[in-house]
Amino acid sequence: MRIPPRIGSAAGILAVSLLVYSAVGAIWGLLRPAYTGTLVDGGQVSIAATTGSVAFVSFGSFVVATGLLAVIISLSMYVTSPSTRGPGMLWWLTAVAALSAFAFLEVGTVVSGLMHSVGDVEKLAQGDRVSIVPGLAPGVGWFAAPFMAALSYWCSALVTPDPEPAPLPIQ
Repeated sequence: MRIPPRIGSAAGILAVSLLVYSAVGAIWGLLRPAYTGTLVDGGQVSIAATTGSVAFVSFGSFVVATGLLAVIISLSMYVTSPSTRGPGMLWWLTAVAALSAFAFLEVGTVVSGLMHSVGDVEKLAQGDRVSIVPGLAPGVGWFAAPFMAALSYWCSALVTPDPEPAPLPIQ
């Protein structure tokens, strides 16, 4: 049984997108900033007041990274697979970008959690230094990747000239 080219292309872009987003999400998790503080009396962590907004940097880098990946994957699909161009692929790439952004966040969260693990809380003593990565709830940031995927694919379709039709034979 032969798989239709449109289905094969759609499945391939889903697989590639999930792999690329997950790999970049792991790198993002490694590079994600964390609050570093000292354990004080009562089991609380004292964080320096001069520390910038780690949560905002995480949000901004999530939006930029997923948006750029969406543009790259959408444009790659548009250029490499002219036979699948059309509104169906536009909507498919939008859905793939949304799903891939979820994979990016989940893999990045797991990696950053492993990198900044406190370990056994019972073994911590007053004065120990700990690093904490705050949770990220992207909110409107979830829309960055799907929007950029749709926008870049649509703009590509808009500026691509139609091929010249074959000349009609003169009778």
